Amino acid sequence: MLKVTKFGGSSMADAGQYQKVRSILQADPARKVVIVSAAGKRDKKDHKITDLLYLSFAHSQYGVDSSRIFDLIVERHTQIRDELGVSIDVEAELTQLKHRLDEKTITQDELVSRGEYFSAKLMAAYLGFQFVDAADWIRFNLDGTVDREKSYALLKDLYDDGGIVIPGFYGTMPDGHIRTFSRGGSDITGALAAAALDADVYENWTDVSGILMADPRIVDNPQAIPEVTYDELRELSCSGAQVLHEGTIFPVREKNIPVNIRNTNA
Repeated sequence: MLKVTKFGGSSMADAGQYQKVRSILQADPARKVVIVSAAGKRDKKDHKITDLLYLSFAHSQYGVDSSRIFDLIVERHTQIRDELGVSIDVEAELTQLKHRLDEKTITQDELVSRGEYFSAKLMAAYLGFQFVDAADWIRFNLDGTVDREKSYALLKDLYDDGGIVIPGFYGTMPDGHIRTFSRGGSDITGALAAAALDADVYENWTDVSGILMADPRIVDNPQAIPEVTYDELRELSCSGAQVLHEGTIFPVREKNIPVNIRNTNA
């Protein structure tokens, strides 16, 4: 039995959320493959790490100092690391990243992908799992579609049946440059990993308990939909339901892998 698990930004927001993720994984030894998003908001006034990275890039393009914004990115990751008690030198990589940003030698896609990259690095160290970079197996074609056959083969070669953590949201182009999916694309990374490894279940952990009959920001306590087809799920996603990225459906439907929407906080 193999369960591929994907944890969204709200599940990666702080050290307390990392601890919840570890408890979820320890509760079921079949949960060996973990895909993570960049750190999300801790509260309504907070910022998503991905938004701060996009903002940093925009500042650099217009010659505006992004140091104060970048300091928030450094602070968040070092705080998570220190509260979890893991030993990983994130400062060195972040300093190098800031230098490349200032020198304008980094693309926007590579910069914004680093939120997922650092989440995965921290989570792998915390769990004692192997870090597997998405750049080492997700291969894009020149037109921006994923070369599934090549990507699946690469992940199968990298996976040794132990616990692994993969950053979501990005892969590499034929020339080696980092390319990201559209926002929310870590869901796609998880689906591709599930399909590549012929998982029994793809669990997508978020901050709502399943697919709801209405938007909980508008309707109080909407009921969960107990079961939907792949086509219905894609229709919901394309219509604006944010619980799952619309591009997630194809890889899992092709392999007939059930998708289970779960709540990290419940």
